[in-house]
Amino acid sequence: MKKILLLVAVVLISVTYVNAQKVFSIHAVRVEGNIAAFEKVQALDYKVAQDAVNKGDVAFWAALKVEKFDAFDDEKGYNYIFVQWANSIDELLSTKSAWWNNKSKVLSAAEQEELKTLSATFNWTKDARNVFVTEDMLSGSGGEFVQFNFGRPASVSGFIAENKALWKPFYEKNMTKLNMGGWGVARRLTTGSDSDSPTIMSWDSFKTMSDLMKYRIGFPLPKEMTDKSKMSQYMPNGFSSQPIFSIIKYTKDPVK
Repeated sequence: MKKILLLVAVVLISVTYVNAQKVFSIHAVRVEGNIAAFEKVQALDYKVAQDAVNKGDVAFWAALKVEKFDAFDDEKGYNYIFVQWANSIDELLSTKSAWWNNKSKVLSAAEQEELKTLSATFNWTKDARNVFVTEDMLSGSGGEFVQFNFGRPASVSGFIAENKALWKPFYEKNMTKLNMGGWGVARRLTTGSDSDSPTIMSWDSFKTMSDLMKYRIGFPLPKEMTDKSKMSQYMPNGFSSQPIFSIIKYTKDPVK
């Protein structure tokens, strides 16, 4: 399921877009070498991405780190992802969305030299991209940690319909109580190479890791909600993967 980590998003975190069927790409990478330098590079890349957001070329960009809870590194796994949102598929596929080609126009000579020096200390050993379309979401007030839930329901349409009818109203009502920063559900547009590769994903963002872990432990659901839910039919074995990410850097609303 490591291929799934490529699929993700924001943080889907503090995006302030509401309900329109926006699309986003998830670019998962495996970075080896000077990880601290790689993360410093994201602070410089952020300036270029923010410039693209200000121009209206992209809607949102974020860099996220896979959270691990031990000192061991899965040498085959992706350890970072980039998420980029667009207002339409045309915008996502436009050459303008390749904002990284504008570094020489946005960064100073000194920043470009720093970028070059830092980039020489690490390597991308593999990467993968996937594209999703949002089916519904709650933007909330943003969070620092996000959990992605990947799965392959027996009925994609049924899964999405239930998320809209049952889960969205529940999260909307309880977002403050759970200290959530956002929620959403999306359908995968790109095809996977495995027969069990996910066709959907949802996300839950939180202000703190503690809040996210309490959410994973579980919480009581209203009886009328459990009576109506068909998730046991759609996904009898649950989600196939639920990785956790921390947000390194993300763009803000366009600067007017």
